[in-house]
Amino acid sequence: MRNLIKFSIFITSLLLLQACAPSSYIVDEPEPSTASYTDQRSSTTNLTFTDKRDKNEKVFSYGVLKADLIINGSRIDPIKFLEHHTAKELTSRGITTNVGTAGDILINVNKLEIRNHRTNGFTPFISLTMLSADAMFDGKQERIAAYIKRGKVPVWSFDEIVEPTLNEPLSLVVKEFSAKLSRKLYGAKISNTEVDSLIIKINNNLDNPTTYMDVYQLGFGNNSSAIPALVDYTNSQSEYIRLAAISSLGILKAEEQIGLLKGIYSHAGTWSDRAMALKAIGDIGTPEALSFLKDAKLQLAGKGNKEELWTKELINLYL
Repeated sequence: MRNLIKFSIFITSLLLLQACAPSSYIVDEPEPSTASYTDQRSSTTNLTFTDKRDKNEKVFSYGVLKADLIINGSRIDPIKFLEHHTAKELTSRGITTNVGTAGDILINVNKLEIRNHRTNGFTPFISLTMLSADAMFDGKQERIAAYIKRGKVPVWSFDEIVEPTLNEPLSLVVKEFSAKLSRKLYGAKISNTEVDSLIIKINNNLDNPTTYMDVYQLGFGNNSSAIPALVDYTNSQSEYIRLAAISSLGILKAEEQIGLLKGIYSHAGTWSDRAMALKAIGDIGTPEALSFLKDAKLQLAGKGNKEELWTKELINLYL
């Protein structure tokens, strides 16, 4: 009898998980950032994107639920999506950018995908958006990675998950990649005044569920004057403000905060916080930081559960 009850619960959970979930989602094109970098350039940046993904990682959107992504009436081509919207983002920041086959800077995209997960019909639909690419310029190679976790419980329909778990991460991965590329190429950053304005806006809207997007903009602004505020936001009661702040410390390469990040990884109560700490450490990218990632990978317990799999997947973006 007990086994029958367990089986019934399993079947019910499975039905609830699949109920009303469509096989595809229509997503929007990201809106470019509005704050220009202070270092305006008269020359044009020419980029060439090359798909270097393994053949078994060509599916862009996958997971527990089927989730093809449709943009402008067609299934999304992730490499062309990143290429097109990186050019738009950089141009909006004041760095005129072209993409094509004869660029000055080669971008090898090693991984670009969205994994989704849902345990049952009562739990959030989770998306894990991942990017790992190598930018080649002046005979040098620079690893640029991104990792965004979002989740939403659909209450009335699966339409509710599109904006928070698909549109927002797609926009964030473009903006993060563009910010890191422009920082490496030109040392580009927003002004101190723009940083101050963002901090005031954030502090006046801490209860707004989308304020975390402005916290990310502090990181994408490439201006280290935002670091003290970001350190404060790592203690926020809002999960997504906290995650955005932790991630942004890495984007800004806040080496002096690596102790804080290691502490978050060691002691945070949620996997999301620990994962973002690892991500930030990877973004800092010093020998000490990369050594920490390697040790963290070796110390995984080998149980094969989802959090361990996700942690290893995240670390591999940087190694």
